[in-house]
Amino acid sequence: MKKHLLTAAFAALLLTPTFQASAVDLKHKGFECSTCHAKGFTAPDRSTCLTCHKSDDIVKATEHFNFTTSFTNPVTGETKTSIAPVNPHDNFHFGRDDQCVNCHKEHKPSTTTCQTCHDIEPWGLKAPR
Repeated sequence: MKKHLLTAAFAALLLTPTFQASAVDLKHKGFECSTCHAKGFTAPDRSTCLTCHKSDDIVKATEHFNFTTSFTNPVTGETKTSIAPVNPHDNFHFGRDDQCVNCHKEHKPSTTTCQTCHDIEPWGLKAPR
């Protein structure tokens, strides 16, 4: 009887929104939990993610978020053009060193931490998969 109650309680827990699969979770379907959660059920470190996901490939796939901007000095008339580095995987604030789990969530919807300080709508940046 206790075994059936424990099984039912565990099944109910898995059906709660906290444990329901997100879009990213579907990408990792078929992996053992310990593949990413080597230290128990804590969020994986960036280095764990990079054992499968290659940093250069990720940066290249998201470099389209960078854009060219220019400023004309009203006194001299000189115009300076530069690249605004808003690539979320290689940017002004964190370079390539931000923790993946700051935006990419496995068991709940992903977020975009850039929007904490920035208006990201002009960048076309949305929460990752």
